[in-house]
Formats: sequence, C-alpha cells, structure tokens
Amino acid sequence: MKTLTCLGFVFALLAAPLAAQAPAAGTPASSAGELAALEQFLNLSDAELAQLEAVIARLRAMTPAQRAALRTEIAAFRQLPEPQRQQLRQGWAGMPPEIQDGWREMMQSATPERRAEVQAKLQTLDPDEKMRYRRDLVEAYLKTKPAKK
Repeated sequence: MKTLTCLGFVFALLAAPLAAQAPAAGTPASSAGELAALEQFLNLSDAELAQLEAVIARLRAMTPAQRAALRTEIAAFRQLPEPQRQQLRQGWAGMPPEIQDGWREMMQSATPERRAEVQAKLQTLDPDEKMRYRRDLVEAYLKTKPAKK
C-alpha cells in the first residue's frame, strides 16, 4: 500500500468535498465542477499544490495496468476496519505496540533539536523507508534503556 499513502492526500482533499457539491441551477455541470475544483485549490498552500501536482504527474505516468492495481489497492483499503486504516495513514501499519510505545517514549524524552532532526529525516523518506527508520531508531533506543523489572 505504498502508493496509497501518497495518494491518500489527494483523495482526502478532493474526492469527498467535490463529490458533495452539486451544480447550481442553470449552470452546466462541467462549469460547476470546474468552479468547485478551483475553489478547493484556492484553499491549498503552495506546498500542498506542489504535492498535488507531483501526485497528478505520477498518475499520468502510470500504465492502465498500474492504475487498475491502484484501484484494487484502494478498494482493499476501504474494506479495512477504521483502526487499521488509521495506522496505515500514520505509517504504523504492522508495527508491534511495543515499537509504537517505544517511539512515543523516545520522542518525548528527546531534545527539541533531536525531535526536529528526526522529523526532518522522516519527511525525506518514502513510507517503507519511514517504517524501517522508525523501527531502527526505536530498537536502538530500547537497547540503551534499562530493562523494566
């Protein structure tokens, strides 16, 4: 579900709000849809617009088979229970609770500078690399921490 993480942003921003808006009386449907889309885009920051542009470029570069596979992934994602979907959105899918708790504890005990450094690094990684990086950091932290009695 690596691709899903990147595309989730687009679906969250556009799919629900635009689908819910109906064209005004006497307005052609395409004009109303374009106006609604434009209105949504005006509310986005430059960073969000750049991210949206990158996602659209990736979609355009996909083959029909890749698009079909992505549709299948999205359908599977929608079938998951909400707690699992939330974990996927946060990048914690499949992480044991000990690792999640260790991450929380490690970040709370870190200096503000270290937290900023870790967060900056996470922003540069794809979802799979983020999970590995988080796990590696937590495992190293747990090794240095005294064992509970």
